[in-house]
Amino acid sequence: MSVKRILFVCTGNTCRSPMAEIILKTKIKLAGISGVRVDSAGLYATEGHKMSRNSMTALRKMGYKPYGFKAKRATAAVLLKSDLIICMTEDHKNYIKNFPEVYSMREIAGEDIPDPYGGDLNAYIKTSHKIEDACNIILNKIINEELLK
Repeated sequence: MSVKRILFVCTGNTCRSPMAEIILKTKIKLAGISGVRVDSAGLYATEGHKMSRNSMTALRKMGYKPYGFKAKRATAAVLLKSDLIICMTEDHKNYIKNFPEVYSMREIAGEDIPDPYGGDLNAYIKTSHKIEDACNIILNKIINEELLK
């Protein structure tokens, strides 16, 4: 079986997409699903930046373990290696819509994920819960073979 690659995309790859990466990776592992790799990148990411402190704190409060994350840019090579690209917003999707298998969170899970950048910890916690809800939908679609066919 070949490995299927999911890529979450946001703007800077320090808040939303890293949270989505960690949440979905954890859910896939707990569900016992093999052959699926989850990653993230940002349209304007600065390579090597760490995940934002508030994103890490929000994840920890939800019981997830942020690891030694380093931001990466959503280059053509990174995008082309992916079997499924999930953008946090319709605007992100429109920016890379010419790549194969690009969707927005709105299309897959019902709503865009707003950027908490610059907000307080509560904004990040609220965003992390929206991402977790979206990842539950994504996981169910993977299990039901609606995604990654």
